[in-house]
Amino acid sequence: MKLNEKRMVNDIRLLALDMIDSAASGHPGIALGAAPTLFTLFTYHLKFDLERKEWCNRDRLVISAGHGSALLYATLFYCLDEYNIEELKNFRKIGSPLSGHPEYNLNNRIEMTTGPLGEGFATSVGMAIAEKNLEATFNRKKNTLFDYYIYCLCSDGDLMEGISYEAASLAGTLGLDNLIVLYDSNNVTADGARDKSFTEDVASRFDSMGWEVIYVKNGDSVADISSAIDKAKKSKCPVLIEINTTIGKYSKYEGTNKVHSGALEKEDLENIRLSLKGDKPFTYDETCRNDLLRFIKEGTEDYYREWYSEYEMYIANSTDSEKDSLNLIIDNEDISLDIESVIDASKIFEDKPMRDINYQIMNVIGTFIQSFLGGSADLLCSTKTYLKGKKELTEDNYAGRNIYFGVRENAMAAIANGLALSNLRPYVSTFLAFSDYMKPSIRLSAMMHLPVTYIFTHDSIRVGEDGPTHQPIEQLGMLRSIPEFTVYRPCDYKELIGSWTNILKEGGPCALVLPRGRTETMKYTSAKKVIRGGYIISEVKTRLDLIIIATGSEVSLAIKIKEELLKNYIEARVVSMPNLNIFLKQSKDYQEQVLPTGYRRMVIELSNDANWFKLISSEEDFIGVTKFGKSGSEEDVLNYFEYDIQDLVIKIKNSL
Repeated sequence: MKLNEKRMVNDIRLLALDMIDSAASGHPGIALGAAPTLFTLFTYHLKFDLERKEWCNRDRLVISAGHGSALLYATLFYCLDEYNIEELKNFRKIGSPLSGHPEYNLNNRIEMTTGPLGEGFATSVGMAIAEKNLEATFNRKKNTLFDYYIYCLCSDGDLMEGISYEAASLAGTLGLDNLIVLYDSNNVTADGARDKSFTEDVASRFDSMGWEVIYVKNGDSVADISSAIDKAKKSKCPVLIEINTTIGKYSKYEGTNKVHSGALEKEDLENIRLSLKGDKPFTYDETCRNDLLRFIKEGTEDYYREWYSEYEMYIANSTDSEKDSLNLIIDNEDISLDIESVIDASKIFEDKPMRDINYQIMNVIGTFIQSFLGGSADLLCSTKTYLKGKKELTEDNYAGRNIYFGVRENAMAAIANGLALSNLRPYVSTFLAFSDYMKPSIRLSAMMHLPVTYIFTHDSIRVGEDGPTHQPIEQLGMLRSIPEFTVYRPCDYKELIGSWTNILKEGGPCALVLPRGRTETMKYTSAKKVIRGGYIISEVKTRLDLIIIATGSEVSLAIKIKEELLKNYIEARVVSMPNLNIFLKQSKDYQEQVLPTGYRRMVIELSNDANWFKLISSEEDFIGVTKFGKSGSEEDVLNYFEYDIQDLVIKIKNSL
């Protein structure tokens, strides 16, 4: 079938412009310049199934240049019959599925939430790692289940963000030949000409990182773009296709930053419509669109059927365990693993640091869950998150489940999102103080509700000699304040087991915060009660004078304070709060049982987290840390902050 490609591309351009005009906001520049790129990809290259949108072996397309959302929606409408004209007209309006920047929604083929530049690029690297891992884990010599590509549309802005280079460097190291990045190179940024701030030789930089770079001189040529993609598919390394485009092509402001964002002037829009031989707003050539829909349907209808034959062959020749592991990936089911019942608690070394106990628990999880994988930002020696016997994921062994991210915290978090978007169960780890590097990606984890576990060790000023740069103060508050994100800070191995059980069951984004050193095992802590977020671990004998709430390492401190207060005839209930977020979601009745109204409550935590004021009424009730730390031994640092038992008891007594 001969397609009228020029008409089709121009229809997509005009639909995107009409959407932006209707919303009175958006980004017309990329819609006019990059329309041929997306049209080419959808028409001639993407592998997908029209009915089964979540098919596990579909090609992925990540729009890292999230400001190109109108272009994406218009392309999805025109090429795949997603959305309808009324929905296009409601672009960027409340309640519309067509939000200002793409939001993760596989039902409408949006592979991830994008907008913060560079995040999509880095996440696409995670998707590429996931595909390689799935391929190496499940494919057999004559039985191919996974062989999809990851495409990413990026802009000059994406490549200015440091996270892109962190991720690109790792992609080159791992030889990810399933990753093809389409670079919309138009020499313009929001503030003006690109060379005001970005003059490097992008091709040479990517070449130095182990990428192949292909240049397309004419970004309006569907044939040239398609030929470049064909060549990229044959590469033995990740590929950057630099496509030379004109931002805002056909606008009177083409080639300038004036057409980057904002609705076009009415006169300019109508002149573009005349140049592109368009009709009324939100109309298009129906014959051309029907031809395209039929062409794409015929070109994609065999993909799933052929794959399903491979799937049946795999199932027929697999053990129950192999079937379960594969179906867990395909169906993306919740994981139910009662760690308490499968772990041998007698082999938990209670006198070891929590990091070491966590290592033991993680290795039990890794034994039962094939999709459990991850690593650290060059701190495995400190965070202790290595899966023993599961090998490293390298260019020579993509089946490995230990990923060496290098010192790339920001990219590590975004890559974890890519792994999770591919139905794996990733974890990543570093020191709590360095969670700041990862905030943008953690935020996207929460927006997309991805099952990423962020393991943060060295959780307080107890780090000691490493000093204030490594001593977290505000990070717990930052993490707890992220909507749809939850933070576990267990006090001993029992709460740690409970935390992991919840993490696997809930399948959402979370942080697991652990100390560097060992913690005492509490007599009345409970793995099962972690599901409540907070619970009583030490009750009063005769009367209730005070409730002390604590987390993590401070729980044992709270127990000791309780004992000292008792000598002064002050009786305190101690509440362990391994997860404040979860506790705040409990019923009012349960919260009242644990923290009855009318009784003094105090919180002890080595942070300055303002979230605690949801449970307490004044600054006097919060014994935390409100300034940056100091270098010195743990004991000296705690004494400096008056966090020794004697000082704390005096402080509490004086406040009652």
